[in-house]
Order: sequence, then structure tokens, then C-alpha cells
Amino acid sequence: MALTQDQMIAREGKLTASRVAALMGGDKEEILSLWRELCGDPQLVAPDLDDVWPVQLGATTEKLNLDWYERKNARVLTRRGEVVVHPDYPWAAATLDGFDPILNAPVETKHVGGFEKFDVIVQRYMPQMHWQMECTKTTSCILSAIEGARQPRTEVISFNKEYADEMMSRAHKFMVHVWNMTPPVILDPVAAPVPVSAMREYNMTGSNEFASFASNWLQHKTAAKLFDEAVSGLKEITPNDAKRAYGYGISIDRNKAGSLRIKPL
Repeated sequence: MALTQDQMIAREGKLTASRVAALMGGDKEEILSLWRELCGDPQLVAPDLDDVWPVQLGATTEKLNLDWYERKNARVLTRRGEVVVHPDYPWAAATLDGFDPILNAPVETKHVGGFEKFDVIVQRYMPQMHWQMECTKTTSCILSAIEGARQPRTEVISFNKEYADEMMSRAHKFMVHVWNMTPPVILDPVAAPVPVSAMREYNMTGSNEFASFASNWLQHKTAAKLFDEAVSGLKEITPNDAKRAYGYGISIDRNKAGSLRIKPL
């Protein structure tokens, strides 16, 4: 749905979920346009999306998509249209389509053409969904996508910390360029995490490396378990006032923090 006046005011001067994809994809023109917008360039003309069919279609079907989610899952979504500011970074914000209080996850709605593989769609919106998870401090996000004329298909996306950390790092560097009014640095694209729905099984028979590691794992699995049990047992029976305990070929030393370290004599 179109942003209200209150939503636009709440988002003003902030980097929002729908715009971070350019930073992860390395889209030079989009990044420069975003930079000019946040710098307040008076010569920048915002694109008119009133006559862009996919945008208007998605805005029109958003409410239907959310209502259908409620009906099919027998639960009420909250926080529709809420602009959430990141608790740690006041320059970052996300406008939620909805929020599932049972799963504690934002719900992101999309209406796509229906000619692409679903995992391609999921990966396209990974930056936006991770931005929402960052702003809401949640560990999952739900994508509810209408493919063509089919009923919405949902996918629960898990938080990928490595991907999110890279995204927030790029976002902060970009905002420093905005505050200093210096042209942003364009970084190489970062591949989005592969959604669970796109993962496959692999028969590794024929891989010498896999065979070697598998053989070692099978041979030493029991020994590794015994080793861990021995470490726990030795630390447990070491006297609390012991600076050092030794015997039978090993030494257990306590550091200044109180931690015990076992090593061979």
C-alpha cells in the first residue's frame, strides 16, 4: 500500500529495508541515486511509480495477502504498516507489512509474475527481510508471495548472522558517506543465503576428500567422545584451590581468570 504521511515522516533521512538490496548487490546507479536522495540533493527527481503496474499491483494485493495469511494460519497479524527504527542505529528503519506474534517474525508480502523459481524470488528479497529482522531484533522473517494468480506461498527465512553483519557494515559505511557528503564506495556483490527450499541432497561417493574425512570421523568418533569426557572429568576433580595439578603425563594449570588448561607434560 502507498505510504501515509506519518510513515513518510518516520522514514525521512533513514535507510529503509526496501533500499538496502542495492548495497548488497553492488548496483552503482541505484546506490548513487540513494546517496543523492539521503543527502537531500535538490536536483534529484523521485521516480513516479503511479503508472508502474508491478508496484501498484503489489500495493493493491498487500492487504489481501495479509488477510489470507491470517485466514490460513488462524491467527491475527499485528503491527501492520508500523515503521520500526533499529534499536541500536537510529538511521535504520523498516516499514512492516505485518508481524506474526506467534512466530515472533515480520511478514513481508510480495506479488511476483510467477515465471521464476521460488528460491530465486526468496534470494532477491533476502536483504530486505534481513533488514527487517535487524530492526525488529528477531531471528526469522516470513515471505508471503503471490506468484501470478496463485494463492500466496510462504517461506520462513532464518536469520543469517554473517550475511546480516556484512549488510549492516556496508549500510553504516554508506551512511558515513551520506553524513560527510562524500561519494559512496561501490563494493562487490554479496551472494544471498540459499533458502532451505532450494537446498538439495548430494551423493558424495567418488570424492576422495569426502572419503578421507568420513573415514577419520568414523574411526575417531568414540575416541573424541572419550576425550571430551576425560577433559570434563579432570577439571571436575581438580581441587578448587589448585594453581597446578599434575601427574600421569599431564598438567592442569589455572590462569588468573580461574580457567583450567590441560596440557601434556
